[in-house]
Amino acid sequence: MHLNSIDDISRISQKTGFSIFELPTENFGAILPKAHHFKPVDKDFYTKEVIDEISALVHTKQSKSLIIVLENGENMNDSAANTFLKTLEEPGENVHFVFLVQNSAKILPTIKSRAQNYYFIPTTKISDAPNIDPELLATAKKYITCTQQDLPSFCDKIAKEKKDARSKAIAIVDTAIQLIYKTYFVTGQAKYLDRLESLLNTSDALRANGHIKLQLIAGMV
Repeated sequence: MHLNSIDDISRISQKTGFSIFELPTENFGAILPKAHHFKPVDKDFYTKEVIDEISALVHTKQSKSLIIVLENGENMNDSAANTFLKTLEEPGENVHFVFLVQNSAKILPTIKSRAQNYYFIPTTKISDAPNIDPELLATAKKYITCTQQDLPSFCDKIAKEKKDARSKAIAIVDTAIQLIYKTYFVTGQAKYLDRLESLLNTSDALRANGHIKLQLIAGMV
């Protein structure tokens, strides 16, 4: 379901046991400020220890609503995800879980299926975002609009960068993912989602030291 206003998050969170909100922002701190916020800690991932801490909190007796917010909730290692599933199966009374994410496709399906999922429609274009380098944005746009004929030479040029080609390739793919997501939010056209799986796989493969040129091409084929 799409949301038109960020104010809807508070209302929905208090009425559902578990909600996932996909938002085009990294600034989650101001969302649900009175809730208990948790963030990834170990190499930007949630660990089992953090989920154990959350579990202990939610299983204490609550006389009023307790909202637990997991910022970047898609970033869980396997152990943390499995532990969170167990917590979801036996939540305490008056407990509400909220995931604030940028990429719900990375959430374990068995977790995602237990939640109400919402997508926020951005009011600004990605080109207006101050945290994205204009040159990187332009390269990412060129990457996702490149013809099949020009794609190999475009990817070859990136792979042959003398200074940290892999980091640049990852940044280009991750920015392309944001572009595709935001285009989908604005248009609602499912065809943009079809491209996401290959781009997400490309991002993971590049981080796992996959061949730069071949993975970049695979992301757009």
